[in-house]
Amino acid sequence: MLLGQQLNTYAPGIHGNHWDSTLAVARAGEQAGLDSIWLADHFMFPDRQNPAKEIPVFECFVALGAIAAATSRIRIGELVVGIPYRNPALLAKMLTTLDIIAHGRTIIGIGAAWHEPEFVAYGWPFPSVRTRMEMMEEAVQIIDLMLTQRPASFAGTHYTIENAYNDPMPVQQPRPPIMIGGDGERHTLRIAAQYADFCNVFGDPETVAHKFAVLRRHCETVGRPVDAVTRSNHISLLIAANEQELTAKKARYGDDFDLIGTPNEVIEGLRRYAEVGSQYVTFTVPDAADLEPILLLGETVVPVVAAF
Repeated sequence: MLLGQQLNTYAPGIHGNHWDSTLAVARAGEQAGLDSIWLADHFMFPDRQNPAKEIPVFECFVALGAIAAATSRIRIGELVVGIPYRNPALLAKMLTTLDIIAHGRTIIGIGAAWHEPEFVAYGWPFPSVRTRMEMMEEAVQIIDLMLTQRPASFAGTHYTIENAYNDPMPVQQPRPPIMIGGDGERHTLRIAAQYADFCNVFGDPETVAHKFAVLRRHCETVGRPVDAVTRSNHISLLIAANEQELTAKKARYGDDFDLIGTPNEVIEGLRRYAEVGSQYVTFTVPDAADLEPILLLGETVVPVVAAF
């Protein structure tokens, strides 16, 4: 099992401004031996503890490009791109450029988008769920074409490209892997089964097991081996070196996390996900800017779960 961390835009602190803090966390993830770091593709988001307040949010691709240039090993991705935000041909160009900056270390994360307040605030149309799913399915095909063929053409209901060139092409061949994020059983997992290299779902181990079973059925329907899709899931995580420290962290951050505990408890929790078929776990931690939990994961958890 491999681990990847979804970063936030971290507050200014001992590292400097918002960017300096975020880069420090990214570098800590690389030092800790994580396989990947990710940024969400959002533009504004309310604070969970104070919904009247907005949290700081970087634009995903500008920040990822800077992280790519400032790291050397760790893989980099979007968790996940909201397809309706951008023309998919432009998105393919952005994804290609990022892979070149990263020297072939990127994973492409794609989703249908869901946060309607962003669409309203920024003046974008917010299509129906069905339309967004159709847009995502067409977009993943356009991205695949533009990252593997030159020129590329596609005619769909929502998007059309004609003799579109995408030079230079990405470093990874035939293209960077594509992750489909979300666990809608009728549409999202069917699109993942047909087009994706990764799927990323949510929930406790029992829920994740069910989602993977649905993915398997879709793979059988489209005639694709399920092992062609890396099965991953996303969790929120709180980790502490010992029980005393864990008690203090719970008092500060609460206990509403998918996985919470000391390193041994976190390892056992990840083992339960591995037992239901998860090969890759992406996670968030509330105190990542302290760097300590990331380095603790690297020292105690990463080497053990690599054998799962």
